[in-house]
Amino acid sequence: MKKLRLVGGQVITPLEVRFADILIDGSLITAIIPSEQSAPAYEPIDVSGRLITPGLIDLQLNGGPSLDFWGKPSEQELQKFTKDQALAGVTTFLPTLITAAVEHLVENIQWLTKHGVAADMALSKGLSARMPGIHLEGPCLSPKRPGVHPPEHLQPFSVDILKRLIIDGVLLMTVAPELDPQSEALQFLQSKGVKASLGHSNANGVEAQKAFAEGVSLMTHTFNAMAPLHHRDPGAVGVALMDEQVTCCLIADGLHLAPETVSMILRLKGPRRAILVTDAAKIGTTGGGLVGSSIDLADAVRNCVNWGSASFQAAVRMASYNPARAMGFDEKVGHIEVGKFADLIVWNPADLSVERVFVDGQTVTRDDKAVEAASKNL
Repeated sequence: MKKLRLVGGQVITPLEVRFADILIDGSLITAIIPSEQSAPAYEPIDVSGRLITPGLIDLQLNGGPSLDFWGKPSEQELQKFTKDQALAGVTTFLPTLITAAVEHLVENIQWLTKHGVAADMALSKGLSARMPGIHLEGPCLSPKRPGVHPPEHLQPFSVDILKRLIIDGVLLMTVAPELDPQSEALQFLQSKGVKASLGHSNANGVEAQKAFAEGVSLMTHTFNAMAPLHHRDPGAVGVALMDEQVTCCLIADGLHLAPETVSMILRLKGPRRAILVTDAAKIGTTGGGLVGSSIDLADAVRNCVNWGSASFQAAVRMASYNPARAMGFDEKVGHIEVGKFADLIVWNPADLSVERVFVDGQTVTRDDKAVEAASKNL
């Protein structure tokens, strides 16, 4: 692999903004140095006037135009999907499976694990973005708050169900903790190293406080598919917004949440305790309903900036460092730091468009033959 030097960019990290050059050797960042410092062994890449950030990390990604993970994707569809995600700036994501028959979920977990989910975050099998694990959004959800999840496949939040579902590859699970009043299922989940996120839940304030005190540290798509915030009963949302130990995930697409609601969440949680997710799906919002979103994570970053909800630095933090830290990926990704994977985005500061993406120190490029074929059909 070549040794690369990104020259003249403005480096944006959770901790600082500075002009510096980034040295990449193989798949890793090896140094961050002043522009005047010599490093002759490195091939320069001019990124002057551009913003350089870590690659984005999406913890809730159901699919997109080329596939839905809850279906039966092919290996080729998965490769195309990860290429499209990387080109859009998402260099790490958790493929997300929504409620279905337990047997179908197990089959899809095993298929994803066979075709690229890797706990060590290695890229394999022709993938362009990392899949360190799987997010199970269901089936242990409240029948009172199913959203689009098929109610016939909802299951109790019980140890018996988890023994069937929690197999290699699962890292995160959205659950309705009020279905487990003795916390036996929650304890089992945690004993397997799987993080729990409160979502699709009808928990009241007391039940939510109990769940957060017992280790539930995330809230799935805050406000969506749960009891609304009420002035006499703040419920799970109110508790999560006020609990400094809880990180709120949110869909900043302007449909799942109004821009003012996004601003309110970020005002209360601050840039350290919020995570941007897409909940994107093949159907998305095209049918007028909220069956996942139709944005990518860079859109969410731009929306937060354009709405005045967050600075660019804070928005990038919520889409990179925060999800990495929440899932324990931050030793390898989510930050521009020596020793981390060289997963980087080059942004145009004028419109915050993604101009170039590096994964494992290599530029992600479109398939020239596919682009050429598509252009001939225009």
